[in-house]
Amino acid sequence: MSSQTSSNVENLSPQVIRQVSKELSQLVSNPLEGIRVCLNEEDVSDIQAVIDGPACTPYFGGSFRVKLVLSKDFPLSPPKGYFVTKIFHPNVSRNGEICVNTLKKDWKSDLGIKHILLVLI
Repeated sequence: MSSQTSSNVENLSPQVIRQVSKELSQLVSNPLEGIRVCLNEEDVSDIQAVIDGPACTPYFGGSFRVKLVLSKDFPLSPPKGYFVTKIFHPNVSRNGEICVNTLKKDWKSDLGIKHILLVLI
Protein backbone atom coordinates (compact mmCIF):
# COMPACT_ATOMS: atom_id res chain seq x y z
CA MET A 1 0.00 0.00 0.00
CA SER A 2 2.93 2.35 -0.27
CA SER A 3 1.41 3.75 -3.47
CA GLN A 4 -1.45 5.01 -1.32
CA THR A 5 0.80 7.27 0.70
CA SER A 6 3.30 8.57 -1.86
CA SER A 7 2.69 11.62 -3.98
CA ASN A 8 2.07 11.15 -7.67
CA VAL A 9 1.79 14.82 -8.58
CA GLU A 10 5.18 14.94 -10.33
CA ASN A 11 3.95 12.29 -12.78
CA LEU A 12 0.87 14.25 -13.85
CA SER A 13 0.82 16.77 -16.68
CA PRO A 14 0.14 20.43 -15.81
CA GLN A 15 -3.12 20.18 -17.78
CA VAL A 16 -4.31 17.20 -15.69
CA ILE A 17 -3.28 18.95 -12.47
CA ARG A 18 -5.30 22.04 -13.46
CA GLN A 19 -8.34 19.96 -14.40
CA VAL A 20 -8.27 17.89 -11.21
CA SER A 21 -7.72 21.01 -9.07
CA LYS A 22 -10.67 22.73 -10.74
CA GLU A 23 -12.93 19.71 -10.26
CA LEU A 24 -11.94 19.27 -6.61
CA SER A 25 -12.53 22.98 -5.91
CA GLN A 26 -16.01 22.68 -7.44
CA LEU A 27 -16.74 19.64 -5.27
CA VAL A 28 -15.72 21.58 -2.16
CA SER A 29 -17.77 24.68 -3.04
CA ASN A 30 -20.77 22.63 -4.30
CA PRO A 31 -20.58 19.39 -2.31
CA LEU A 32 -22.41 16.25 -3.35
CA GLU A 33 -24.99 15.06 -0.86
CA GLY A 34 -23.35 12.75 1.66
CA ILE A 35 -19.80 13.34 0.34
CA ARG A 36 -17.19 15.72 1.78
CA VAL A 37 -14.02 16.16 -0.29
CA CYS A 38 -10.84 16.75 1.74
CA LEU A 39 -8.43 18.98 -0.18
CA ASN A 40 -4.69 18.59 0.10
CA GLU A 41 -3.39 21.98 -1.08
CA GLU A 42 0.16 20.61 -1.44
CA ASP A 43 -0.71 17.49 -3.45
CA VAL A 44 -3.64 17.50 -5.87
CA SER A 45 -3.07 13.79 -6.53
CA ASP A 46 -4.00 13.06 -2.87
CA ILE A 47 -7.75 12.85 -3.39
CA GLN A 48 -9.68 11.90 -0.28
CA ALA A 49 -13.32 12.17 0.67
CA VAL A 50 -15.59 11.15 3.51
CA ILE A 51 -18.76 9.39 2.41
CA ASP A 52 -21.75 9.10 4.72
CA GLY A 53 -23.28 5.63 4.87
CA PRO A 54 -26.38 5.55 2.65
CA ALA A 55 -29.83 5.38 4.24
CA CYS A 56 -31.53 1.98 4.36
CA THR A 57 -28.18 0.14 4.37
CA PRO A 58 -26.11 -1.40 7.17
CA TYR A 59 -23.65 1.48 6.62
CA PHE A 60 -26.21 4.18 7.55
CA GLY A 61 -24.91 6.47 10.28
CA GLY A 62 -21.26 5.72 9.52
CA SER A 63 -18.64 7.87 7.83
CA PHE A 64 -16.18 6.21 5.48
CA ARG A 65 -12.94 7.75 4.18
CA VAL A 66 -11.99 6.92 0.60
CA LYS A 67 -8.84 7.72 -1.33
CA LEU A 68 -8.31 7.90 -5.09
CA VAL A 69 -4.83 7.32 -6.47
CA LEU A 70 -4.24 8.82 -9.90
CA SER A 71 -1.93 6.93 -12.25
CA LYS A 72 0.65 8.75 -14.35
CA ASP A 73 -1.54 8.29 -17.44
CA PHE A 74 -4.73 9.58 -15.81
CA PRO A 75 -7.30 10.27 -17.28
CA LEU A 76 -6.52 7.70 -19.99
CA SER A 77 -6.49 5.02 -17.29
CA PRO A 78 -8.71 5.00 -14.20
CA PRO A 79 -7.55 5.90 -10.74
CA LYS A 80 -7.38 3.22 -8.09
CA GLY A 81 -9.90 3.65 -5.33
CA TYR A 82 -9.41 2.59 -1.72
CA PHE A 83 -11.49 2.67 1.41
CA VAL A 84 -9.15 3.99 4.09
CA THR A 85 -11.82 3.18 6.68
CA LYS A 86 -12.02 -0.57 7.20
CA ILE A 87 -15.21 -1.82 5.59
CA PHE A 88 -16.71 -5.19 4.80
CA HIS A 89 -18.27 -5.17 1.33
CA PRO A 90 -18.10 -7.61 -1.60
CA ASN A 91 -16.60 -4.92 -3.87
CA VAL A 92 -13.84 -3.99 -1.40
CA SER A 93 -10.72 -6.14 -1.01
CA ARG A 94 -8.96 -6.80 2.29
CA ASN A 95 -6.53 -3.96 1.61
CA GLY A 96 -9.43 -1.58 0.93
CA GLU A 97 -9.13 -1.52 -2.86
CA ILE A 98 -12.47 -0.82 -4.51
CA CYS A 99 -13.47 -3.08 -7.38
CA VAL A 100 -16.23 -1.51 -9.45
CA ASN A 101 -16.58 -1.55 -13.22
CA THR A 102 -16.27 2.25 -13.43
CA LEU A 103 -12.70 1.93 -12.13
CA LYS A 104 -11.95 -1.04 -14.38
CA LYS A 105 -13.37 -2.03 -17.78
CA ASP A 106 -16.05 0.70 -17.99
CA TRP A 107 -13.59 3.58 -17.47
CA LYS A 108 -13.78 6.45 -19.95
CA SER A 109 -11.28 9.31 -19.89
CA ASP A 110 -14.05 11.92 -19.74
CA LEU A 111 -15.40 10.56 -16.44
CA GLY A 112 -14.34 12.80 -13.61
CA ILE A 113 -13.77 12.65 -9.89
CA LYS A 114 -17.42 13.61 -9.26
CA HIS A 115 -18.64 10.60 -11.24
CA ILE A 116 -16.31 8.24 -9.38
CA LEU A 117 -17.46 9.50 -5.98
CA LEU A 118 -21.12 9.15 -6.97
CA VAL A 119 -20.49 5.54 -8.01
CA LEU A 120 -19.12 4.78 -4.53
CA ILE A 121 -22.27 5.76 -2.64
